[in-house]
Amino acid sequence: MCLGFSVSISERQRQSLLKDSEKMSDPEPCRIKQEEAEEQIDVMVKVESEVLSEDEEKHHVSEEKAPIKTEQSFLMNSTAVNDFACTQCGKSFSHECDLNLHMKIHAGEKSYPCVACGRSFTHVSSLRIHTKRIHNLDFQSKHEVIKDGRPMPELKDLLQTTGQKITRSFQRDWYDRKDWLCGCATRNRLFCYPCLLFSACDNVWTDTGFCDLKNLPRSLTKHECSATHIQSQIALKTFGTSQIDLALNEQHKLNISIHNAMVKENREVLKDLINATCFLAKQQLALRSSNDSASSSNRGNYVELLHAFAEKDERLARHLQTSTLFSGSSNGIQNDLIEAMSHVIRSDIKKDIDRASFVAVQVDETTDATNKAQISVILRYVAKSEAACEVREAFLEFDDVSGDRSASAVAQYVLGVLERYKCVDKLVAQTYDGASVMPSELNDLQAKIKEKVPHAMFTHCYAHKLNVVLQDSAKSMSECRAFFKTIEGLGTFFNKCTKRTQLLDDVVKRRLPRAAPTRWSSKSRLLQTTSMYQSDLLTVFSIMIENPDIWDNDTVIMASGYERWLSKASTCFLIMAYDGIFNETDALFRVLQNKAMDIGFCCARIRDTIGAVEDQRQEFKSFYERFEQKCSSLGLTDSVQSQQLVRDERKRLFSNILDNITAQLRARFDHFSGLSFLGLVDCTRFKEMSKHFDDAKVQSLSKYAKFFDFVRLKADLIGLYSSQTVRNECKSPIQLLSFLTQKNLTQAVPEATKLLQLALTIPATPVSVERSSSALKRLQSYSHNRTSQGQLTSLAIFYIETERLQKIKEDKEDFYAKVTEIFIQKERSMDFIYK
Repeated sequence: MCLGFSVSISERQRQSLLKDSEKMSDPEPCRIKQEEAEEQIDVMVKVESEVLSEDEEKHHVSEEKAPIKTEQSFLMNSTAVNDFACTQCGKSFSHECDLNLHMKIHAGEKSYPCVACGRSFTHVSSLRIHTKRIHNLDFQSKHEVIKDGRPMPELKDLLQTTGQKITRSFQRDWYDRKDWLCGCATRNRLFCYPCLLFSACDNVWTDTGFCDLKNLPRSLTKHECSATHIQSQIALKTFGTSQIDLALNEQHKLNISIHNAMVKENREVLKDLINATCFLAKQQLALRSSNDSASSSNRGNYVELLHAFAEKDERLARHLQTSTLFSGSSNGIQNDLIEAMSHVIRSDIKKDIDRASFVAVQVDETTDATNKAQISVILRYVAKSEAACEVREAFLEFDDVSGDRSASAVAQYVLGVLERYKCVDKLVAQTYDGASVMPSELNDLQAKIKEKVPHAMFTHCYAHKLNVVLQDSAKSMSECRAFFKTIEGLGTFFNKCTKRTQLLDDVVKRRLPRAAPTRWSSKSRLLQTTSMYQSDLLTVFSIMIENPDIWDNDTVIMASGYERWLSKASTCFLIMAYDGIFNETDALFRVLQNKAMDIGFCCARIRDTIGAVEDQRQEFKSFYERFEQKCSSLGLTDSVQSQQLVRDERKRLFSNILDNITAQLRARFDHFSGLSFLGLVDCTRFKEMSKHFDDAKVQSLSKYAKFFDFVRLKADLIGLYSSQTVRNECKSPIQLLSFLTQKNLTQAVPEATKLLQLALTIPATPVSVERSSSALKRLQSYSHNRTSQGQLTSLAIFYIETERLQKIKEDKEDFYAKVTEIFIQKERSMDFIYK
């Protein structure tokens, strides 16, 4: 009897069975259910044939004379190596013991019977294989095999020939006439389905298979009249109804019930682990500590949070105390959870991008804690839903580009990311975080991207451009660079210690704002606050210096340094110089933040700002008088004797600062007019544009001509401009796009809808997202330099895309199911799959 079917047995058994079957011959491709059943029969026959190799050999000896002669002649040629030959069939062996075992086949000696089915075997190894493979199927496995039904392939190659002439071929109607007949397409043989499943006897219908078409009718009749066949038929038809079968079935159900109960508990524990990880991401907290061993008083936020949960959850507490294989607190489990959740987030981003009409790529670069240059990629697009539309900027990944920062390498990397997300053809804009990213090759990089995507124009969020102008201006002069580094440290000095902050509150009664590295508006606020409260700050530092007993050494040393710095007239000069410049640039920053769609207005305001900054050069005399008055009131003095030399040097520095900023403003905003088409969707001017349509703005869209029908676009826009409802309800492009989506009007004005999506995708307007560079700095400190590049990207997605994570998590059961599905592909020490 052979039961080597491909069924729901244990994974190890199934793999073993399939491996052995593959050794015999190549399996038939599984195209339909019928073919799957054929493979089951094939596997069954092949396994039993391997077990009974000595029986097949006997068949070869007694029935197939021609192959014996061929085999014998081959073996006779190798007698020089095999010295022990069989006197009956000519086979040779290297050892006498092998010959003795072989002789048992000819003697018909089978000393090892199977107690389950009565079959006997020549070798004990054959009995072990038979028992392991044939009698280990449980009730449910047999039930699955029977439910699949008998395989009935066409057997086109089962032919009877005389010479080269085909005299007979197998007809499929034999399957209809004999409900027990089945076939194996790989062997081209016929078998008895019931006997294969339940017979304990060997015959051609269960072992080698029947192929004699000439005697087929007579052999079919003879076989179905045999007692073994009738018993097998009865066993097949009554399977599952006997007391033994029922008992096995009940035991199987009980085992499944126990297994599923354990799976449910494991999945509930996994939910707790997921919830703890999501909470830490939401709160922007690190998972681990520097020492997360069991003996540590602080094992990290993740482990400590799990134990806090366990205080109110007996099930989780019991699991953490008793589980050894899967406690859930190891670093490996944390990494797998983060990767699983990051995978879910990435899948959600891909869905968004697939639905988006356009994307813009934003590339940033920063240096991590190990001094490696990390490049980050962000995609900007318009996300559409039934309720509304919103502009999103999705972080995709970090990558180490320390080895090659050339334009070709970075362009290839960026295009590779876009190809992975299948959005190269949707790319309409590219932007890079300032000249500090790749200063010498920035133009080359833009050009290489445009070679692949000609309509991917280079642009920036214009508010961010102003940040870059101020940043590059400060970096270009050593005095200014040192000045801003020091003033940033001043804000950090008080924010790092509550005791220092308390003294600041008592004396200054005002806290210093934090200075974000990429947001110069925050540095402007810090500088203006320092200028306003410079005298009070000097008092704070004097108190720290004069009371060393109540302050730590670091505080006293740093206070001394800041006190000397603020007491210098040169510091006061730079504070006042940049205070005047920031008064102009802050106003421009607000305009670019809020009026980016009104290109004409923005261009005029940029010109006004450049003019105002240039005019400050002519006002140096009055500026210097105010500076000297402030120095006198604060008691600030210069260390040099010649006041005229100092004045001339400061005038030169003042002029250089102003010239640098005006030059940067002109260079950064020189192609601003190229985006004049954004004015077509400036909702605040719809009434004006309904009376006079500006065709020149439409012509500025020529670089995106492949996406638009300009005739239909003009008609769509005129229709929107003329609508009183649209003018009343829509005050911005995003409101207009959401209005069209909610009212199912996107198909009524399809070209205008595309223009809105394009305008919102191009990064000329800001979107509130977390900067990837600052996220990288946090992540490096969280990982304690133990994070691989892949884990760094997963961590970054996990922490940067927290808003998206919370939205996905709103459908809790679906979220848990997706994370669990990915997690269990990595974690296999516990059962997580229901039977």
